[in-house]
Amino acid sequence: MRPTISHTELFSYLVTRHTGRAVRTNIEEQLATVDRAALAVLDLRNVPLIDFSCADEVVAKLVVFTSGAGPHPRFVLFRGVAEHHLEPIESALVRQGLAAACESDEGEPLLMGTLEPDAEHAWLEIWALGHAVPETLVERLDLSREIVYAVLAELESRALVIRDGEDYVSLGRALLDAAEGGPDRRGA
Repeated sequence: MRPTISHTELFSYLVTRHTGRAVRTNIEEQLATVDRAALAVLDLRNVPLIDFSCADEVVAKLVVFTSGAGPHPRFVLFRGVAEHHLEPIESALVRQGLAAACESDEGEPLLMGTLEPDAEHAWLEIWALGHAVPETLVERLDLSREIVYAVLAELESRALVIRDGEDYVSLGRALLDAAEGGPDRRGA
């Protein structure tokens, strides 16, 4: 499943709950109009300041929105996360027991928020590989099949990976495939 990609560049200071609500509502409305799987990419490189209330309104509530039930899967990737974004975003996610797929401003994968260590390791491995089947993760992470399947179910339910049959695709790989018009591997 190749998702529709929606890029959003944020150009301003995200410092009030009202501003955050307006940004988030606009993104949710765009995602709601897509009639298939969708990946929203929020680029924070031009956001010099995000406060705690805005991180709650934009990041945490978008994570809840994308991991909710609906007719089509929705995903969100936060890119360009800089050092000054970390504390407000992490705080908003941890406070609500959420996790978000992010990339640092240098392109490194960041899994922010709350997730069990085995799930975090699996997410990082999938990100590094681009995609993986459960058997690959059993071997590479030295975990039992049962744990790997439980971890993958959690990652999928939290919209942190895209499932395509037995293949689990990182949001980063899905974005690259879409940008390159890459092969539709029936899920990426």
